[in-house]
Amino acid sequence: MPKTFLSIDIGKSQTQACLFAQREGTWAVEGISSIPTVIEGDGTQFRKAIQALLSQVEQSHEIRLLDEHGQFTNIRRLQGAPAFVGLTLSAGKPIRTALIGLSEAYSIAPLRRLVSLFNCEVVLEVNLQDNLNATAQLDRLLTSDVELYVIGGGANGGAQKSLKAAIENLRLVYHLIPRAVRPQIVYCGNQELAEYAQSEIEAGLDMHLSSNIQTNPGQEDPTLVWKAMLKAFERLRLQQIPGLAEVVSDLRTHVIPSDFSAGRMVRFLERSSENGKGVLMLRVEADTVSVIAARDQKLNSISHHLEVNSAALQTAKGLSSQLTDLNSFATYIFNRALFPDYTPATLEDLSIEHAWARVRIREALSALQKLDPDFGYNPSLGLMRTYEPIILSGSGMKLALPHQGLLVALDGILPHGITTVLQDEQQLLTALGSLAPQDPLLPVQVMDAEVFTNLATIINVDAPASEGQKVLQIEVNEGEQNPRLFHKIQTGDLKRIETLTNNKTELYLAPQDESDVGMGLPGLGGWVTVLESKVGVVVDARGRPLSLPVDETARAETLHNWLWELGG
Repeated sequence: MPKTFLSIDIGKSQTQACLFAQREGTWAVEGISSIPTVIEGDGTQFRKAIQALLSQVEQSHEIRLLDEHGQFTNIRRLQGAPAFVGLTLSAGKPIRTALIGLSEAYSIAPLRRLVSLFNCEVVLEVNLQDNLNATAQLDRLLTSDVELYVIGGGANGGAQKSLKAAIENLRLVYHLIPRAVRPQIVYCGNQELAEYAQSEIEAGLDMHLSSNIQTNPGQEDPTLVWKAMLKAFERLRLQQIPGLAEVVSDLRTHVIPSDFSAGRMVRFLERSSENGKGVLMLRVEADTVSVIAARDQKLNSISHHLEVNSAALQTAKGLSSQLTDLNSFATYIFNRALFPDYTPATLEDLSIEHAWARVRIREALSALQKLDPDFGYNPSLGLMRTYEPIILSGSGMKLALPHQGLLVALDGILPHGITTVLQDEQQLLTALGSLAPQDPLLPVQVMDAEVFTNLATIINVDAPASEGQKVLQIEVNEGEQNPRLFHKIQTGDLKRIETLTNNKTELYLAPQDESDVGMGLPGLGGWVTVLESKVGVVVDARGRPLSLPVDETARAETLHNWLWELGG
């Protein structure tokens, strides 16, 4: 019997199980099952849902997950059970979080970036340089209904007075809160005060100490705090979701945030890449857009929910390929929020869905730019730094055909240079991230099996030329058996070049003197090798920012034509 690992991801709408098997020393995906997520009630329905999921996996594969009574009371005791079970979670409301630090640049900003991987919503920031008196600070701490406090700031051996005062206030807050709903506390500041914080607050298992997130003045390392954050996350979710504690115990595992798990893999891909570029993952769900970016040994992420407002609706309406009045557009979006699992039934529904996704992607990328000024995104000009690859994931991408999802992502991201767009259709990055610490070979071997769908190679042309002017010539070489093809690209073009199956395609890019295709300098071209993909090569010479007609009918026609060019 082959060695097996099981990963379970409890998402906002679906709970998915991925089974991996090692045969003759090589790991591969054995099977995937899913059910609707159920986390409400007293925990009974949640356990039954997990049981039903495990039953699905059991029936599809030669593996024991349930006992003779159809229950899972500790699956590790069953002969033939998985060697390890990974458990990830994105369901549930974001964790209400307060950040306490000595300054904006050296404390608060690093803490914001730290908590972004842990499904946190920052509801309070206490900057100890704001000179709040102790009473005012205490009042803010008491009235914010916080579930997690993260304290950072100060170099080791640095100033202590204001940080000590904040710790003393936090002690009062913690002990005034009823025991059943007391918050978790993570301390990652000046290490000379770590033991003082622990003894002063007296929070027991609710207190989590870590190394200082600020390794040196102006330098941060959030990885030093990840272990403490994971413990705090798990304790909170075990308290908040009925039945989860029993499931974690029966599976003999820990629960970690889904974005953190996926972030592990994005970070791994960036570190193992030889191209010197970053890796970007974009997960589009019904109510959130998650962005995870790794570049220059740094990992950042954000899970962003766009509130429905008139400005966002007006912007999205202008990005629809169908003529829809604003009231109908807004009605669909509000109903969509009430029924997140609804599948678009008409072309108009699909057009609204795609237009709203474009805006949500832009807003999520803008939010990550605020979080990390080095990210390199401008809402008008797009993603100024090159990421290779860009990975698309989430239920929002499953609502579209490959060319539709690609265009939505392309219009939202507005990448520059040359990049590959992949699709993680089964959300395997999250599953692999939960299992990687147990066997580092597993993610390497699974990804070597090309489990991601290659959607397209994107070539963006930045050129100052006027509309309709030639900016690029492309020569296509698909081997000696096929004739060479030539394509002329003009300003304003969005062109698809279909690639042959099971074949590498060589492209020679010959840009005009002032045209930049991402080869290093304007006017510089050369040969580029692209692999077979669902859509092919997409050459984007539409410019940045995107220029759309003012007239509504003409604008919808332009958007429709772009979609038609990529695949109909």
